[in-house]
Amino acid sequence: MTIKKKIIYSISGLLIIALTIILLIGKENMNNSYEEQLSKADYERSMSAIEAYISGFQSDSNYYSVTKQWENDQQVFPDQSYDINHWQISGGELYESSKSKGYGSEVIYVEPGNHISFDVEVAEEGLYELWIDYYILQDTHLSPELAIKINDEIQFNEMNRLSLSMDWRPIALEGDLKYDRYGDELNPRSELISEWKNKGLMDPNHFFTEPLKFKLNKGMNSVTISINEGYVLLGDITIHNTVDSTPTYEEYSESTHEQNDAPESTIKIEAENMSSKSRQSIRPKYVRDPQVTPYEYKTRVLNVLDGYSFGDSGDRVDYHFTVEESGYYHLTLKYSQDTNNGMPTYRRIEINGEVPFEELELYMFDYSSNWKNETLRDANGNYYEIYLDKGEHTITLSNNNSHVRDVYHELLMTLEGIDSISREIMRLTGGLVDRKREWRIERYIPDITDYLYGIAGRIEEQRLALIEQTQMNDLPVITELEIAHKLITEFAEKPDDLPHYMARFNEGHSSAYGRIQTILPMLIYNPMHLDKFYFHNHMDLPKPNAGIVTSLIEGVKAFGYSFFNPKYNEAAVIDDDTIEVWVNQSRLYVEIMQRMIDEEFTPNTGINVNLSLLPDENKIILSNAADSTPDAALGISHGRPFELALRGIIEDLRTYDGFFELAVQFNPNSFVPFIYDEGVYAIPETQDVKLLFYRKDIMEFLGEEPPQTWEEVVSLIPMLQRYDMNFFVPLGADSAYKGFDTTTPFIYQFGGELYDETGSRSVINQEGSYEAFDFMTSLFTVYNMPITTSEFYQNFRNGKSPVGIGDQNTYIQLKHAAPELAGQWEILPIPGVKNGTGVIERWDPTYGSTGIIFSESDKHDAAWDFLKWWTSSETQSAFSYDIQSTLGNQFLYLTANIDGFRQSSWPSESKLAILDQWEWIQTTGKVPGDYMVEREISNAWNKVVFERGNSRVAIDHAVKTIDRELERKLREFGYIENDQLIKPYMVPTIENVEKWVRRDGKEQ
Repeated sequence: MTIKKKIIYSISGLLIIALTIILLIGKENMNNSYEEQLSKADYERSMSAIEAYISGFQSDSNYYSVTKQWENDQQVFPDQSYDINHWQISGGELYESSKSKGYGSEVIYVEPGNHISFDVEVAEEGLYELWIDYYILQDTHLSPELAIKINDEIQFNEMNRLSLSMDWRPIALEGDLKYDRYGDELNPRSELISEWKNKGLMDPNHFFTEPLKFKLNKGMNSVTISINEGYVLLGDITIHNTVDSTPTYEEYSESTHEQNDAPESTIKIEAENMSSKSRQSIRPKYVRDPQVTPYEYKTRVLNVLDGYSFGDSGDRVDYHFTVEESGYYHLTLKYSQDTNNGMPTYRRIEINGEVPFEELELYMFDYSSNWKNETLRDANGNYYEIYLDKGEHTITLSNNNSHVRDVYHELLMTLEGIDSISREIMRLTGGLVDRKREWRIERYIPDITDYLYGIAGRIEEQRLALIEQTQMNDLPVITELEIAHKLITEFAEKPDDLPHYMARFNEGHSSAYGRIQTILPMLIYNPMHLDKFYFHNHMDLPKPNAGIVTSLIEGVKAFGYSFFNPKYNEAAVIDDDTIEVWVNQSRLYVEIMQRMIDEEFTPNTGINVNLSLLPDENKIILSNAADSTPDAALGISHGRPFELALRGIIEDLRTYDGFFELAVQFNPNSFVPFIYDEGVYAIPETQDVKLLFYRKDIMEFLGEEPPQTWEEVVSLIPMLQRYDMNFFVPLGADSAYKGFDTTTPFIYQFGGELYDETGSRSVINQEGSYEAFDFMTSLFTVYNMPITTSEFYQNFRNGKSPVGIGDQNTYIQLKHAAPELAGQWEILPIPGVKNGTGVIERWDPTYGSTGIIFSESDKHDAAWDFLKWWTSSETQSAFSYDIQSTLGNQFLYLTANIDGFRQSSWPSESKLAILDQWEWIQTTGKVPGDYMVEREISNAWNKVVFERGNSRVAIDHAVKTIDRELERKLREFGYIENDQLIKPYMVPTIENVEKWVRRDGKEQ
């Protein structure tokens, strides 16, 4: 080997050694990066700095934060007790003892909108619990909600929405009522258990298992309770503190060690047979598994507790069981939990209303996609022994969020920190991204590095806390936190990169912000399917899962039977007494509808109804061509009836007896899209709504009122933009196509029209219509509203769009998926334009689904009887409650029947705003070729906003294209011949709609 080669090899070896050392040091640095970063940034200082920095506009704090502050202030828990009797309470209506439902003295009746108040004088300042005697009346099935103020102050955000617990009892079905027409077992309905209760006010988000604490000053204190929802009788109110004295398992064993063991025995409890439950929608379901009992391969039998209905915090189920012999028993639950990305699930377990020992306060069940027998045991694998006396007992399982209380709220605080830094960056950069521009962020935000390291440290803390809690470090939620930590750390090392890479910081699901936000719902969702419980004192239990051979045999039997199953073979056979109705809804909705029909409509009319799913409305055209249309259809979109009427496929409903009596139950303007020529071809079924949503806390911080007019909106926008916030309108959604639902509100509010009186010419370039078009483009070209916003709900939640226009889905999301905002937002009718008389016109189209009858049917009268029954106020109201009781409180049905909506399951707090907005319904009358009007207005808007075109040029060009298409379609359908309009086409509008939907053409 030459000297030259030796030198090259030596240098190469040294380089390899050096590289290895660097990699080892780098790896060690990665492992120790957390500690080094904390020392570098002074973790304590950075964390206190970021906490002081964030969310300066928030006026209310959550209970978690307030209790932390009370703990720091060393607030005491006095042991005095104070009773408030009915004569000390003002407000509500006093009921005498005979109307007290067995309370034994006078009580106070309250309903939504009522307020009661009382004064209490306490001897010692401190924290107290508030316990209430109450009786829930059955006027509504909605959960009662209260709002409380202490000395005219809301001490924590949860005081805006406190629920009173309800109990429901499944109604046992007997005989034929237990099964549907195909022999499948029906879910039992539930009834409210009305009885007097004495309960402490609890955390509505269930992060705390003990009653809420309220701070009272020494001396006199005033308490005001507002009733947001529910009809309730109130008895005495007690202010005191309770003490939790649950023993440990070791203490429990010591206290029962003298008891004798029972003879070998097993008590089996089927999980589908609940004695009571906390929500109507907690339900059993059928699982086709031969090892699950009971089991049938031919029909569906309810055999498990549906974990998806029993996964929300606060859910509770009770089971009664009998013990034949006193003694010690093991407790085994047969469960499966195959959702939530591998996260374990937790249950609080009570025997006879009490947790026997601390270890059952919240017991963890590992993720398991198969059925598993879990015998309760300690960390060392030793089985717990529970002593049961001979006789009747109750076992209760419930969910709460106490195990993730700290992690959840610390991550929420982290998100607020990221948001706050993002606002500062956006103020600095103006939202412009220029990769060639170099920034020196620390010149403008000197402590930015400390803030970022503080956020990274908090993320790492919560990641480690989750690992310790679950004893797993490979869960998807852990991985998401690892990535978020890495992204924030990289920005802390190079803060000047922030303006260029905000998409990795807080924009989108793949950013650090988005990853943390994604895992929050997983932390508080605890689904678990249950087959059965065993109380036993031996370990000889049936295997949880069927063997391969058994599963194969049962699968073959089920497959073979499917060829003879009447569900598939007789469903298509429609006799003379049965009408066939297609429904464009989910299978669950159709099942609820079919049950209502079988229980109520058919027995009273003798008309059988067979519902079938309609997965695609285009099937209607194909079936008509094949002469195989049904008798009627429901759930049809608002634009379809006109197209079908134009081609003679569906019936004019004005010709049927009772049409006008049914039509008065709806806003007349909701019929406008269903009118063609002299007829009305559909009945409204559902109806959407747009509302103004606003964050009370942010508006108070800004010192602004929610806008009532568009003039007030444009005045508010600069104030919002000063804090890197903005207003949202549906025109700014991420869809490039701007339909009538987003454009016509402006046109109608500004007094414009779409067509002339003949329907053959467009007038969108004239007077109010052009003024509206110019305004709705200037919102984005002049006032710099965001051109695309992917999720208004999310931006509203994090404060980026604290005021804007949303729909009923936004309402449902905020009410049920944003618990931290409870009481911090409200709704109003949408902004409008003030007319000459000072009235604010808030016109908006409200589309929805419809019901129609097919011309080819030979059962028109029966189909009409069904359609009248289905769209009536009583049926629609009952259906809204059935949906909620079956699927959950978040499933809200927005019926178009006005009286039906007033009586429906929608929360009372929102009904008034929705009814106010429905006074301003103005949908667009249909004319042949109207699709071109919608399309060209959208195209013109895009040309102005995206291409910076001239408004006048864009709208004039649109009119030329529209007029050509309108003329072509009117000629096609026989309205124009030889370039002459031979018969007028009357365009239905809100001014003339009574001609079609009111008897004698007059408002009744």
